[in-house]
Amino acid sequence: MYPFAFNIKDYHPKVGRIHLPPPIHLAFVTGGFIICNFVPRLYDFHDSAIPAPYFHSNIDSDEVLYYVEGDFMSRKGIREGSFTLHPGGLPHGPQPGRTEDSVGAKETNEWAVMIDTYAPLAPTTNVKDTIDKDYAQSWLE
Repeated sequence: MYPFAFNIKDYHPKVGRIHLPPPIHLAFVTGGFIICNFVPRLYDFHDSAIPAPYFHSNIDSDEVLYYVEGDFMSRKGIREGSFTLHPGGLPHGPQPGRTEDSVGAKETNEWAVMIDTYAPLAPTTNVKDTIDKDYAQSWLE
């Protein structure tokens, strides 16, 4: 095994006429997880495109997002250094109003790292001290 490292600011994103699903931003694949980078990029450029991601469930993986810096288009209440966890099967997507806010936007200025695991995650006791207990309610208006 050889450790790899690179500066996320050297990562070049892919863009498309319509929304590209998150795996398109894949940076690393291992036997237990994948790592994707979300970096500043042009939004979808089709006249009818909706840049916000669609609601989805990760059936085969738990999803962890680390928000490095910037303006996170699909989420409100997220600060630099925030983490979110979406366990496998939990539907998630843009919060209320964020889909509408994305229409007509030309680009995003976000830096985030997503890890999708192939096995369920078991949060440690340290998570209890940092968890946002209202996160699951953030999709309610």
